[in-house]
Amino acid sequence: MALVALLTRRFSLWWLTPLWAQLTFNPHSGYGIGLPHRTSSGAGLGMGRLSLIGFQTPLPEQPAHSAHLTAMEADFSGWGRRAILTTPTQKAYFGTGGLQSLQLSFARGKGWGFSIGLMPQALQGYQSSLSQSTPVPFTFSEKAEGLLTQAYAQLAFRWKALALGYHFGYLWGSYDRQRNLLSSTQTYPDYLITQSRLYGTQHRLGLLWQDTLGSTAWQLSLSYALSTPLRREILYTLQKNFSLTNILIDTFALQQDKWSYAGMLGAGLMIGFPRGSIGAEGRYTPAPAPWTGPGLPSAPAHPTWEVRIGGEWVPDPRSPAFYKRFRYQAGGWIGTMPYANLTSYALTAGIGWQFPRSPNVVFLSIEQGWLPHPQVAERYTQVSVAVLFRELWFIPPRID
Repeated sequence: MALVALLTRRFSLWWLTPLWAQLTFNPHSGYGIGLPHRTSSGAGLGMGRLSLIGFQTPLPEQPAHSAHLTAMEADFSGWGRRAILTTPTQKAYFGTGGLQSLQLSFARGKGWGFSIGLMPQALQGYQSSLSQSTPVPFTFSEKAEGLLTQAYAQLAFRWKALALGYHFGYLWGSYDRQRNLLSSTQTYPDYLITQSRLYGTQHRLGLLWQDTLGSTAWQLSLSYALSTPLRREILYTLQKNFSLTNILIDTFALQQDKWSYAGMLGAGLMIGFPRGSIGAEGRYTPAPAPWTGPGLPSAPAHPTWEVRIGGEWVPDPRSPAFYKRFRYQAGGWIGTMPYANLTSYALTAGIGWQFPRSPNVVFLSIEQGWLPHPQVAERYTQVSVAVLFRELWFIPPRID
């Protein structure tokens, strides 16, 4: 059995080689925990995904906002995405979607606030294939999916125009990758499966200044997320199919190790007017730990940066014409990736409709993104729907 396992593992290393060039540049190859998902509240999806600043619900990346809310607030949003990935010789289509945020906040309006929620941090889902006729004809296909989610609780205190918040989050995630190889001498494909599990806690601090000068509202936001050490468990399986009944399965679990989810420093400024607002924010993330391990492609890490801008305009909140009561949003962002020398950017647009005689708002946003590169290029369209409830549930109305 030891000899069979040794030969099987040598075979598994051999069949990784044909797709190595594609994996080097493929942003969806599974390096790290997948393609980072740019978190945002439902109110900021159409405004360039602003998440550190905003006069509505930019949680949880700025925990100090919990001290400025004046009601019980809930944010539910979901999304769907269709992308086209092209290389000099291939074109692949894939789609994915799911829950984007589930947030619930309680605010007393007397200088402190509390918030709990559930927020995806990163996600991935894709399929690709490669065919080769020489020197040995074979077809190599691959699919991968992963999700890193955070459940969080945060507390904030406010003194006059200044607020300070603390955020505690528990992260857990999974990453599954399946590769299939079918050569001209095989009737059934072979499967190489990698399963990775991540667990850990995250701490974040937020500082927020929010005040009004005449009819103009100002907001300055600072946020710092500490580097998060995660426990990583990897299960590596090779299935060799000689026939329907003759199957060799070699599975071994790698020892648990540590992997670091990099911290983040962000800052932003927003200005609010009687009928709209504009804002800009940036963030810098040091290089996370390299993504390495037996059976995994080695991926060195790079520091990343990101800039987001956005604006919102409400023609006339009290107009009898419904189209004048809409919140019209537009924005964009540009940023780099931690495990590939790639820069992506996108433009966003959205509308928000406030329920009659109610503070609740529903948002519909669309995002068009591009990732240009000579070896691999991606173009995607993402549609998001969010509902933001702002009610004084269980809290007697009061005047601050």
